This record gives sequence, structure tokens and C-alpha cells, in this order.
Amino acid sequence: MKFGVIGAGSMGQNHIRIAAGLSGLNLVGIADKDFALASEVAAKTGITPFADYQQLAAEVDALSIVTPTKTHLTIARDCLSLGKHVLLEKPFTGVSTEAQALADLAKSKNLILLVGFIERFNPAFVKLRRLIKGEKVLGIDIKRFSPFPTRITDTDVVFDMMIHDLDLLNVLVPFPIEEVRAEGKKVKSRFYDQVAATIVFKHGVIARVEGNRVAEDRVRKISVTTEKLVIESDLLNKAIYLRDFSSPVPSTTPITPVDQLTAELSSFLAMIKGKSVADNDSGAAVKAIQLAEEVKKAC
Repeated sequence: MKFGVIGAGSMGQNHIRIAAGLSGLNLVGIADKDFALASEVAAKTGITPFADYQQLAAEVDALSIVTPTKTHLTIARDCLSLGKHVLLEKPFTGVSTEAQALADLAKSKNLILLVGFIERFNPAFVKLRRLIKGEKVLGIDIKRFSPFPTRITDTDVVFDMMIHDLDLLNVLVPFPIEEVRAEGKKVKSRFYDQVAATIVFKHGVIARVEGNRVAEDRVRKISVTTEKLVIESDLLNKAIYLRDFSSPVPSTTPITPVDQLTAELSSFLAMIKGKSVADNDSGAAVKAIQLAEEVKKAC
């Protein structure tokens, strides 16, 4: 399958690196409006650089779009209109109505449109999802903290970081939402840099989700309380900690390490070939964006 990457920034270069080694993919080229940068990246893997992403799209079957959020709608719409399968980096478009329009376009053309919520492929989350299967979830606490990212200048912490956790929350709690409460602070940018949200689901589950991009240390943790135990998933350090209410001694469970981007691109390829059906499609992304919009509105 002929494959290309649009966007030669740091994340785009990661997509190039992984795609170059994947069986079943023929990496054709990379496109970026900064042609010098595209040429520099292309030279490292012997692929073709493009200044015009539509010229690259014409040469391939599928693409990763790894560009600033404000460009996602136009580029993804153009690529889908050309009949290409698309892996679009989070947060999709940043606007749920535009995201829905892209999802509808992909469906009308029978194309795969996958959104890059890479934390779904984090082995610590995959293990957590298995452990709570069949358990009655009572509450969830999610924290995602990091120092201020100089590379992000066009969005807030909700769509930069928390969007991952809102997507994971939708996976863990597949119930309708009853209420969203939130508070946000602008610290180092003109956007919210700290946001804490309380999300109340029907059937009684209460979730607390915190995003902070002006913290001293990096933290990515999900704590799930069920009727029988508390499970803490450390997404950053790839670890699971269990505390059974019947025993005072906490325990750990082994995690098999995986490269998340490799798993994501492999899933994308399998979906295109009809070998797998995943729940991280564009519909799930629309749902995550709608929740993100509710969080921002509540701030």
C-alpha cells in the first residue's frame, strides 16, 4: 500500500520513521509547505519531498496528516475527496461540527478515517481496560500534567492534552453524560493552561479529569474505583497498581511494552485491508470533541 505523510514537524517525522519500517507499507513521500524541511526529512529515508500535499495524495493510497489543528479540516477534506484513507492526528478538527462533516464524507466514500488518539494503544491503558471488564465502575480520576510546551501556540490544554483523556473516558464509561462542571486558568498563554473538569454520567459514575500544561513534572495517570478494587494505570511509566478492598497489600501487574505509534499505524493498515474493526474511528473522535467543547463551555 502506497503511503505518505503530510507535515514534516517532530510528530510527522515520527510517523515517517515508523511507516518506513512497517511491513505492507510502501512509504512514498512527505509533504510540507516548508519544502526545505520536507527535503531534509525525505533525504533521511530516501523518499520524495513535496511542497503541495495534493501532489503527494495523488501518488498514494493512504496518508497520515500531522499538521497544525487549524489546517486539519481543509487537508483531510481534500484527501478524502481524492479517495484516500486518512489517519488524522488529534484533536481531529477541534470543532465537532467540522469533525462530523469529515466523518460523513469518509463514510460516503467508504474510506477509513482514523484519528490519532495514541493513548488508546498505551499498554497500560489496554491492560486497565481488560482489568475493569465486567466490573462495576464507581469513579474515575484522570491526571495529565506536563511543563509548558513551546511547540503548541494555537490551542488550549483541553484540545492539546485533555482530549486524549476525554476519549479514554468515553471508552471506559460508555454511558450518557448527565452533567459537566469545569474550571480553567490562563497562566502562560492566552488559552486555558489548567483545566479541571467533573463529569457526571447517568448510572452514577463520576469522573474527575485534570489537564495542566504548566506543571513542574509530567504525570499521566488514570485511577478507577470499582466495587471491589482500585486500579491505577500509570500511562507514562507503563505500570498498573491494584488495591483489592479485601486485602491491605497493594499489588502490581505486568505490562508488555509496545511502541504505541507502531500499534496505531498497524491498526490503521489492518482497518484499510478489512482485517480489523476498531472502535477508535471518526465517530469516537467526534464524541470526544463534543465532550471537550462541553468542558470548555463549562469553564
